[in-house]
Parts: sequence; C-alpha cells; structure tokens
Amino acid sequence: MSVHAALARPVLRTPRGRHAKPRPAWPRVAGRAVFLIFALFCAGAVTGLGWPPVLLVVPAAAFVLVAASVAKLRTATRKIDTIFAEELSEPAPRDPISEGADN
Repeated sequence: MSVHAALARPVLRTPRGRHAKPRPAWPRVAGRAVFLIFALFCAGAVTGLGWPPVLLVVPAAAFVLVAASVAKLRTATRKIDTIFAEELSEPAPRDPISEGADN
C-alpha cells in the first residue's frame, strides 16, 4: 500500500490529544486483573510442585522486556507517522532555477 493510500484511509485509532475524549478504563483494569491472577496461579504452581522460586524470574523478565519493546515500537510508529503526514501534507517548494530551465 502506498503512503498516499494509507493517508487516504480513515484513521481507526482514537485521538490522543488535549481535547481527546478519555477512553474507558475497564479494559486496562481487566487486563491487569487477568495478568495478576495468572501470575498468582504460576507462583502457586511453582511452589506447590516444589520447584525453586527462581524459575519465575526468567518468564517475568521476558514479559517485562516484551512489554517495554511494544511500548517503544508504538512510540516509534507514531513518530514515523507524524513525519510522513507532515512531509506529505505540505507541497514541495518549487525551485526557481529549475522553472527557468524548463522554458
């Protein structure tokens, strides 16, 4: 898909500005609750099976790294989208020297 076609598409994301309508908090709360329940279940399974609790460090570290990477990727994507939108919205300045050479 070309950049022009991508800019012509309607934006499906919600606006994120000073005047943007706040999004509902229940998806974040539900996601955190599910994660907490899953973490407690895993901790209970590890201690119930008699495994050393150090085994929980590797999955927790992997989750933190993935979450941080996703956040940075979203930020980078927004910056790139902003740059493309600014570049494509402004007409390119015409060079007066090349205009005279065309005649």
